[in-house]
Amino acid sequence: MSKCRTYNKRVQVQQSNATADAHGHVDETDESNWDHYTSTYAAVQTKGGREFWKVDQVAADVSHVWMCPWSETLAAATPKMRVVYDSQNYEILSVIDIDEAHNEIEIQTRRAV
Repeated sequence: MSKCRTYNKRVQVQQSNATADAHGHVDETDESNWDHYTSTYAAVQTKGGREFWKVDQVAADVSHVWMCPWSETLAAATPKMRVVYDSQNYEILSVIDIDEAHNEIEIQTRRAV
């Protein structure tokens, strides 16, 4: 059972509508390449963003965890989407149905660069 939370942040989940150019590149920094998917209220917990070495790459940890009321639409969100809050973009790393109980969704993100 989920904890009693205050969902006081209005967030938007967006999905890319972009197509690849002739070189196969998709410009995800162009705001016109994103469409509204769903909106929800959330509680947010910030994490200490740090970087670590992983298979000769630098990968960023989770910087923000968004806890949201469960919905079928939100549960279908994917890491190809992003969260937008207060004009800031966050890359979705994972979307978790907490305890598979259909009560609460956890969206793990990192601030987009």
